[in-house]
Amino acid sequence: MRLERALEACKNLVRTGWMQRGVPPALGETVASHSFEAAVIAYLISEELKEIGVNVNPEHATVIALFHDIGESVLGDLPKWATQRIDKNRAEEEAFVHLGMPRDLFAEYQERKSLESRIAKMAEEVATLKQALRYKAMGFKVEEIIKTYEDSLSKMWEEEPFKSAKPRLEKILFNDSEK
Repeated sequence: MRLERALEACKNLVRTGWMQRGVPPALGETVASHSFEAAVIAYLISEELKEIGVNVNPEHATVIALFHDIGESVLGDLPKWATQRIDKNRAEEEAFVHLGMPRDLFAEYQERKSLESRIAKMAEEVATLKQALRYKAMGFKVEEIIKTYEDSLSKMWEEEPFKSAKPRLEKILFNDSEK
């Protein structure tokens, strides 16, 4: 029953950062829609890397991305100022376990040692950037988020195997109407 409530909460919980920048709740991206987009992107990245010979498990990367924010169903989507005052990772881990999710899946995402967890993180950031670009096109002031995620992704693009696949991945992840 806990998990059922958590899933419903994710479907209804609008991500805080967008509302702080004037996006009305009716247009706000939910935690569930963000996680779904990140999971699809993780799968696409993984499959592309696999195609060029990288040893990767696309399904595992997808699962990590799908569940990366499920703890927010218990905690809410904490704003940045709040995460500077509490141990967000510890709180999210406790929420993750409280929901019956495997602790090792959460730890893998947080530690970013496996390629699949790094793919999931990249996918999460690409999903956020793509949503910011959509909101910008609608006239919302999200330039700060765009810059933050472009800067973060530029560092990720410098790491292998992403660096070798960057042109192919960018073509898949960003079409002409974005970025």
